[in-house]
Amino acid sequence: MKPTWIIAAAVAATPPALTTPHAWTTPRAGAAARPAATTHPRAASADRSALTCAVSSPAGRPLTFSPRIGLTARPVSARGNLQLTGCLSGDGSAPYLRSGWVALKSVGRASCASARQVHGTARITWFGLDGRPVGTSEVRTRADRLATQSPADSFLTGTVVSGPLAREGVRGTITPAMGLLACATGGLSTLSAAGRLTFG
Repeated sequence: MKPTWIIAAAVAATPPALTTPHAWTTPRAGAAARPAATTHPRAASADRSALTCAVSSPAGRPLTFSPRIGLTARPVSARGNLQLTGCLSGDGSAPYLRSGWVALKSVGRASCASARQVHGTARITWFGLDGRPVGTSEVRTRADRLATQSPADSFLTGTVVSGPLAREGVRGTITPAMGLLACATGGLSTLSAAGRLTFG
């Protein structure tokens, strides 16, 4: 982990159409947006977990923080969306889950180098290989520990409380887009996330 990550959390929102290889299709009138059948070109390693997915921010829609993250820890709310692609089930328990759309919202005490007292919720809409919805998971995010290297990982820690993968633990690893010095001097109000999310 690198010493920058800050919060990742977000408000539920309807997935927009994207233009990347794993883009979301443009919805018909009255229909919900859903991802295309194609998967991420570089699938995440599943190991022996129930599911492992590549995680990233949708194009043009970074995670947002209020107030701006700075050098001194203070209460911060975070919200945004994440897309999951190239999902693989290491233990074979969820082979039908291939991609997902995550709506996150969370609060905690955060600075450029730490995050604690984190709690929030996440709603994951899952899609199969054909791009059709196959279920929705509710995740309770919670972490009450000081993070000194990658604080945003704390905001992706929790447990699936309902839906596919219920009772599985959740943990994320996000690559920060900004160095500690840049965050400390200019603050951080938005973040384009990229990394991995693991269930189980």
